[in-house]
Amino acid sequence: MHLINRSFLKLALLPTGVYQRMGVDTAHLKAILTTKLTMDDRRPNTLQQTRQRKSDKPVKAATLGTILVSAVIGLVYLFAFAIGKNDTTHFTFYFTFFFFMLAASLISDFTAVLIDVRDNYIILPKPVSDKTVVTARILHIFIHICKLVVPMALPGLVYVLINYSIAGGLYFILLVLLLTLFVIFFINALYMLILRLTTPAKFQSVISYIQIFFAIALYASYQILPRLADRLGILDFDATTQPGLFVLPMYWFASAWNTLYTLRAGGLEVLFLFLCFVVPLLSLFIVIKYLAPSFNNKLALLNSVSTDVPKPAAVKTKRTNSLYLTTMSRLFTKPGAERMGFLFTSKMTARSREFKVKVYPAIGYLLVIVVMMFLGKRRVNIQNFNKDNGRILIISALYITSLLLITAITQMTQSEKFKAGWFYFTAPLQKPGAVISGALKAALCKFYVPVIVLLTLGSLIFIGPSVLPNIMLGLFNQLLITMLIVYGNKKVFPFSLPQNNNAKAGAFLKNFFLAAVSGAIGISHYLVYNITPVVIIFACLSALATWLLLSSIKETGWEKIQSAYAGT
Repeated sequence: MHLINRSFLKLALLPTGVYQRMGVDTAHLKAILTTKLTMDDRRPNTLQQTRQRKSDKPVKAATLGTILVSAVIGLVYLFAFAIGKNDTTHFTFYFTFFFFMLAASLISDFTAVLIDVRDNYIILPKPVSDKTVVTARILHIFIHICKLVVPMALPGLVYVLINYSIAGGLYFILLVLLLTLFVIFFINALYMLILRLTTPAKFQSVISYIQIFFAIALYASYQILPRLADRLGILDFDATTQPGLFVLPMYWFASAWNTLYTLRAGGLEVLFLFLCFVVPLLSLFIVIKYLAPSFNNKLALLNSVSTDVPKPAAVKTKRTNSLYLTTMSRLFTKPGAERMGFLFTSKMTARSREFKVKVYPAIGYLLVIVVMMFLGKRRVNIQNFNKDNGRILIISALYITSLLLITAITQMTQSEKFKAGWFYFTAPLQKPGAVISGALKAALCKFYVPVIVLLTLGSLIFIGPSVLPNIMLGLFNQLLITMLIVYGNKKVFPFSLPQNNNAKAGAFLKNFFLAAVSGAIGISHYLVYNITPVVIIFACLSALATWLLLSSIKETGWEKIQSAYAGT
């Protein structure tokens, strides 16, 4: 355990006498907290999950990563002090950023701990009192919130101390504490709303989508917001002249800080100051009295749903794949191993939370990149598309969209339940490469075909039919690049490798070479963009090369498959 966790552990255990008078076994309490904090260090945060790690080594200091990310996010909050003309506006934006980012961080990084029911199996059967278990759980939640709030608020506190005074810093700390209590109430209310609208079994799936949205929002915030600030004129915004903001709790906190710092207030300012103290404390009472017990009951349902076996009469047959994917499997795969690989991969990509958390943010990243491309253009019209700007935009869109496909292809070989891949080796497959071919086609149909269809429709609207040869060349080039990636790497079955197994010796040089080839293909396409006969010839050659590589992948034998798993 590193220094930070040891410090938090000692801080949590300081009131030992109080715990003993409450009937808590402090030795058991220390053992439970030590174990939980150690496990926190081994649990990657959301940003670590949504990115391919550079090493196969297990995570050992995830807490330090969480603190560092929170501190960086806190530095971004300082942008709020450049918005507006007065302190109330500055702090309105600051507390708004703080509220939403803290809520998103708690939901995305702590939900797995909050809804963890393994304590029921590991601790409760042991001779540990209920008071000790509950106290350990509360202290664990408190420590985790401190790890997020302290580094997140520290840059703002330093700024206030430097630019205002020590008193202003003390008021800032008090309001951050009250706002944190309100965030906890908001999260509990959100959890109860989700559990009321959906079943406990689907609760974790909903949280996974919130994690994905958080990753996308974080990426978009530091890419788009600075560019929009000047265009929308928010640098001159005055929150005190907007009555609609008076209903927002973040405005109450901003007005309360200004009232405490200047000691000047009218009737509304006094009301906002009163609300800042009453609403968070009332929210904390509601959480303890009503929401927390109800949430614990829902957690019990979540546990029972995961362990109970449904009765045969309750089983209903339903379509497990979309009509689109089923139709595509019949069109592009042959019955047998290839179609099995296609259908299995399409189902796993829809059901695996690990896969969705790592791949789906790429969709949001693409949307952000598209928005940035258009924000860089003061005027975008049909005439611009018919000139050189149109060529750059089309080529960029064709080749940037490969990010999503390459991410999916890379991740679809990995799973936390990779040991279940033993069934591949028990099936009587003469050509196991057919399974890999089917999985590859499933990824293409699910993650690239819809994108290329939308891009084609948009190009036809803005440019016309003359763009079709370049669209076809870009499509076949992307297929060729994908086949090169699969062909150049080891041949493995879908979802049969442990997580983060892609970083091996020589992988950097191989990926660098593939990136260089992709760049060369894109530059070549740009140079021949306006020479239609050459574009058509290149498209035919690219399609032929893609077909040859796919055929080679499909013919992969057991020798290459077994050698690929030998080093894992």
